[in-house]
Amino acid sequence: MTTRGAMTLETLRAPGLAVERSLELSGQWFNELCLWLQSPIGELGNIGWPMVLIPEIVDSRYRLGDTALQVYQRVEWSGAVPRREFAAAAHVEWVSSRGGEFETGIATRARLGDEDLARSLLVARMAGPLESYGRRDLPARPEIDVASLSRRRTLVVDEASIRHFASLAGTRYPVHEDERYAWAQGYPTILVQGLLLFIIQLHYAGVGPTGRGEMWFRRAVPAGSLLESCQSTTEPTLWAMRLVGGGDIAAIARIASSRPASGEG
Repeated sequence: MTTRGAMTLETLRAPGLAVERSLELSGQWFNELCLWLQSPIGELGNIGWPMVLIPEIVDSRYRLGDTALQVYQRVEWSGAVPRREFAAAAHVEWVSSRGGEFETGIATRARLGDEDLARSLLVARMAGPLESYGRRDLPARPEIDVASLSRRRTLVVDEASIRHFASLAGTRYPVHEDERYAWAQGYPTILVQGLLLFIIQLHYAGVGPTGRGEMWFRRAVPAGSLLESCQSTTEPTLWAMRLVGGGDIAAIARIASSRPASGEG
């Protein structure tokens, strides 16, 4: 096992790492993040929460092992990312182990004074010997009627975009950056990050002042794949990222948010 893998297991081992710290977003990284999210400099709005609440942003010790693959992500927000200092917290909620691999749920939260601003849950699967603890909290993936899907956008995420996102998010994993490593895992090239797909889908769906978005990841998406973002015509809160070549659904999202009042930006 690599040193990084051993550190990951130590972080996740019961009772699991729990941290709280003050966070103030500023500097070149923050400005680049604003530009990437197509927000005014210094104003991330609500679309920035999935990135800000990455466990590794709260504390670098939450960096997962090389074999980690994202299974699920949820973000709930009730306000914009603050332009001043706020409290960020993270903790390991649960670990569920089976057959030499395990899933873990890592929760993060942002508060400004006594006000809850946003919460996130990331679930990842990886190899390793770890005992289970806590209650496995992974919502059932919604059933989606493929016939109800209507294409809203078509997109391709290339290798340059994947590597730029890894640098911006600070989440450097070999399957997203090292082509030889990806080949060794049975993939044709590096993979698109689950978080990147989630943020793209939130952008397409639109986010209001308050809301909730969650995404279930069904299959890997190699760099350069032609994707279509589809919305269910029978359940408008449901979205799917579909691989155009074979028609397979790579991810399913449920996104619900309020809309700005008339006159608001």
